[in-house]
Formats: sequence, C-alpha cells, structure tokens
Amino acid sequence: MAKKKTTFHVFYSWQSDSPKKTNFNAIGKALADACKRLEAANPKLKLVADEATRDTSGSPKITDKIIEKIEAAAIFIADITTVTPPGADRPCPNPNVGFELGYAVATLGWDRVVLLFNTAIGNFPADLPFDFAQNRAMKYGYAPSDPPSKREDLSKRLEFAVKAIIDKNPKRPAELKGLSREKIEHDHDVENMRWLMDTLHIPTLQQHLEEMPYLLTDKAIWFFENFRGVAGNSLFSVYDPVLREAVDKLYRGWLRALSHDEQYHSTPSGKSHVFSSPGDMPLTASRQKAWDEIDAGRHEMAEGITTILERLRADYIEINILRTNDRAWNVYCDFQRDVEARFPELPKRRKKKTKK
Repeated sequence: MAKKKTTFHVFYSWQSDSPKKTNFNAIGKALADACKRLEAANPKLKLVADEATRDTSGSPKITDKIIEKIEAAAIFIADITTVTPPGADRPCPNPNVGFELGYAVATLGWDRVVLLFNTAIGNFPADLPFDFAQNRAMKYGYAPSDPPSKREDLSKRLEFAVKAIIDKNPKRPAELKGLSREKIEHDHDVENMRWLMDTLHIPTLQQHLEEMPYLLTDKAIWFFENFRGVAGNSLFSVYDPVLREAVDKLYRGWLRALSHDEQYHSTPSGKSHVFSSPGDMPLTASRQKAWDEIDAGRHEMAEGITTILERLRADYIEINILRTNDRAWNVYCDFQRDVEARFPELPKRRKKKTKK
C-alpha cells in the first residue's frame, strides 16, 4: 500500500508587466524545480504549485477563486518587482500582486510569505513600499540577456525558503487570536530558535572553538554553512533582543574566523586544514594579523553560543537542546552517507563512535 503523502499548496502571485523570461517564467520554473527536489528528498511530501485560476472550470469570479486558493495555501510567493517606469516618483509593484499579498498576510501571516524582487529591473530596496520594506524580501538578479542557467540560484533559494516554512509550520493569524503580544512573540522565538538550533551540533562547535586558529575541519565548515542558511535567511527573526544579539554575534564571529582560508593548507586526509608556517618558522606580520583576526572571531563565537545556550535554558525550556543537537548530527550523517553513495571512490570515513 502506498504511503499517504502530506500535501502543501504553494500559491504563486505573479505579474506580467515585467519580461516573462525574467519574472513570470523564471520564477515559475524555478519554483517547479525547487518543489521537485523537495519531493525527491522526502517521498511523503507533495507540493502543489498554484496560481490565479489554474485548474478551474467554467467562468468563476476570478477574485473569489484567488481568495479561495490563497486561503487553502500553506505558502505564498509574490513577485513584488517594480512595474512602474524607471525614475517614477512613486515606484510600486503590480497592484494585483499587492492585493493578493495583503490578503495572504491577513490569512496566512508574514511567516508563510516569500517576497521576490528582481534587481535587474527595479531598485532594491528603495523601490519597495514602506510596509513591504519592513519584511525582508528575497532579491535575485535576472536580466533578459541572461542565460536560463542564471535562474538556478533562485531555484535553490526558493527550495530553502519553502522547506523552511514547511519545517517551521508557523501559526496563522486566526490561530494567534486571543493571545497576548508577549505570548505571540515568545512562541515566534521558540519556533525560530528551534529552527536555528537544528543546524548546530554543539560538540562539533565546541571542538571547532578549541582547535581554531590552528586547525580547521570540513565538518565544522559544513555546520557553518547550515547555520548560515538559517541565520542569514530572510524568514529567520527573533524578538528577544538578547537572543538576537547573541545570534548576530555567533554569526559575525564565525564569518570572521573563516575569513582567512587562504592561510591554511590541507592535511593528507583532505578533511582538515592547518594554519602553520614551513618548518614552524615565526609567522610573518600579515599571517600574524590573520591569526589574530581568526582568534578574535573565535572568542566572539564563544560569547555568542554561550549566551544562546544560557538564554534558551533559562527562558525557552520548550526547546530541547539535546534533541536539536541530535537532529543536527543526524542531518550531517545523512549528508555523509549520501556523499559516499554518490562518490564511492572517495576515502571512507573512519567508523568510530562520535560523542554527542
């Protein structure tokens, strides 16, 4: 018996004022490709891309049908690229998209909305209406002269955004009615910090902090890229100022600590990289400066993660750090198994138990 799939409808609010190649077609195809990859990675998942009056019979009242489809959607994607002529006094997006976006925000909430803006056509973020500018939009650059391959980056970013909303499953406005603002903000932060912590394997991070600046591992870099995918995502946000500053500090410090990869040389395994001088000679002035910057970044990281863990344990007991830690490690192990299956000629990992 075939396993029942969980269906999510993704509504695409498009506009035809911009060139079809760069906006309507580009976004539609990028979204379709993103949905296919997500379904391939999760056989229990079914994503249905929808728009305006697609798959409707007869002559329905278009506005009613659009409203019906938005209400049934789990995710709303809107193209808010400027459609007014360059230099217009009041640049704005397509008014139909604005109407659909407003209804989506009211029924689905901002946390289920993805805004797209083509910087090859409009001026970002100056062209955005004030209300839109308060919510981070996903910008992409795709000009009429660009090859179709240029939309691959957009597709990958849409894949990440759609997956993030599915994983977070944020509450809709109707579910939040009757709750105090404090409760809504707390639940929002729980949701977002759980999402972030699912990318962090604390033992690996602690080892990374202890080994830098001298040693850098591919494993630590992999976890950083996963962390950056959430911390730098337009859908990630927290209200708690202590957590917000701590996350920013961890992110800034990590970027700083990894900003001198040219100073490292790989060990025979290819999975570790060492910062050292030939014959253990004293570091040159420029290399000493790089070492000191990495070390400063390491200390900033340590402050950030320490504050995050302390804050979560004190005020966000809904987040089980042991479980998020296990999930982060399992995702990494799945990635390693996938790499070994795809590239069997690569050296195998040593099969040893890793302390969690």
